[in-house]
Amino acid sequence: MEFIIIILIVIIIILLTYLFLYHNELKNISKEIDYIKNMDSNTLIHSKYNLKNINNLIQKINNLVTESKDIKTDYSNKNKALMKMMTNISHDLRTPLTSALGYIDIILKSDMSEEEKKKDLITIEKRLKRLEELISSFFEFSKIITTNKTPELEKVNLNSVLEESIIFFYNDYKKSNREILLECEQRKIIINSNRMLLTRIFENLIGNAYKHSNSDLNIKVEIKDRIKIVFGNELLNNDIDIDRIFDEFYTVDISRTKQGTGLGLAIAKEFTKQLGGNIYAEKNEEILKIIIEI
Repeated sequence: MEFIIIILIVIIIILLTYLFLYHNELKNISKEIDYIKNMDSNTLIHSKYNLKNINNLIQKINNLVTESKDIKTDYSNKNKALMKMMTNISHDLRTPLTSALGYIDIILKSDMSEEEKKKDLITIEKRLKRLEELISSFFEFSKIITTNKTPELEKVNLNSVLEESIIFFYNDYKKSNREILLECEQRKIIINSNRMLLTRIFENLIGNAYKHSNSDLNIKVEIKDRIKIVFGNELLNNDIDIDRIFDEFYTVDISRTKQGTGLGLAIAKEFTKQLGGNIYAEKNEEILKIIIEI
């Protein structure tokens, strides 16, 4: 009987010891959680007594803490990107608007001939059309990132869509003494795609090359395992970061961009992704290549 009592006493002591250790460990965890919360610390919770069940709990809490840090970091980065985006939008919208208002002020305050007024009104119209394009781009991009609608696919002649997009920019390039050179292995390439999205992709890439280069634009269509379309041109600014080139509102420098919103390539990337394709950039010295794989 005495032996049983001794055994029970030992068990009770062991249990009380475990309870004491568990209580202290939980108290320690609570203190560390409060410290992390109040001090916005990057530290993780550590075990004091190395108890198995408590260690599992600590591991799960640390996982949550790490995830929370990642979310905070991501939020902070997105907040910075948003502030930069607002700066870019403000700059891009203000530039054509300020220019248009300046010409209007000149017309109202100066004694100009009808011919001079007509010339300035044409300039004002161009500035306001540019403003309209910018607003449309921002609106279009907001629709892209807020909807997950699957595009309707149809049989499309890739060559035809590409040639129409080139024709659209033909006069702009010609005025700048530049050319768009197309090299394609086949006259007719039929793919399952969406004509409207494909057109916007090509127009954005051709327009982007026009704004950010002074060279000819070389477009090459290659057919292997997949269809590859390569847009190549010389860079005006070699500081461009090809790892960020498709980021929303990315510009190398606001003061050096030619009416750039940083949206053209972001829209092209999103549309390409919606069509099941891939788009990426390569830079070789002063040559930038945007490659689409379909």
